[in-house]
Amino acid sequence: MTAGQLDLLTGAVAEQRPAPVAPVRRAVKPRLEPGQVRYATLGGQRDCDDCWHDQAAAHDAGKPVPVRRRATGSRETTGGKAYLCELYKLNRQATDREEQV
Repeated sequence: MTAGQLDLLTGAVAEQRPAPVAPVRRAVKPRLEPGQVRYATLGGQRDCDDCWHDQAAAHDAGKPVPVRRRATGSRETTGGKAYLCELYKLNRQATDREEQV
């Protein structure tokens, strides 16, 4: 019952305050060591970084421009984070020399 509501059994006004909302915290990901890589699925909508680079290079070279796909996951290393579509994610995983975490 919150403040100002009537108790249906007694007719008295309730003076209780609502309970405070507990903060929700995400678990902290462990830091990556040099030579480690972390793949994660992507919940949002972004363009694939590798598709974007291929598209820009083809445009600059005057060649037919490939299709840019949506990213389905991310690849994180100590050097940074890249958002990748499924095709480039599989290509990177096949050629990775880093240890996958």
